[in-house]
Amino acid sequence: MVRVIRRVLLVFALLIAAHHVLIAQTDGSAGSKQKKAEKAKVEQAKRQAKAEELGRKRHTKLQSKDVKKRWKRNNRRYRHIDSYDNRSTFWRRLFPKKRPSSN
Repeated sequence: MVRVIRRVLLVFALLIAAHHVLIAQTDGSAGSKQKKAEKAKVEQAKRQAKAEELGRKRHTKLQSKDVKKRWKRNNRRYRHIDSYDNRSTFWRRLFPKKRPSSN
């Protein structure tokens, strides 16, 4: 009886060990494939940004002198604008003007 139990336990131990070895091998390759895919995605994004920058430079080179001047003037004029320029002051937010009632 003891021999049978030992053999059954040995078979189960071998099956569990084989299962763990197979899982370990698949996880490693899947992880490396995922890393390669992420690296490729980052490289693609870098190439895309570089291509856009080159396209922008090429576009500006094709423009006339007057257009470049206008672009430069507009960039200087509107550089200071950001999302907080239109925000009301502290006191206005604290004490807003009362609106007339619709009654």
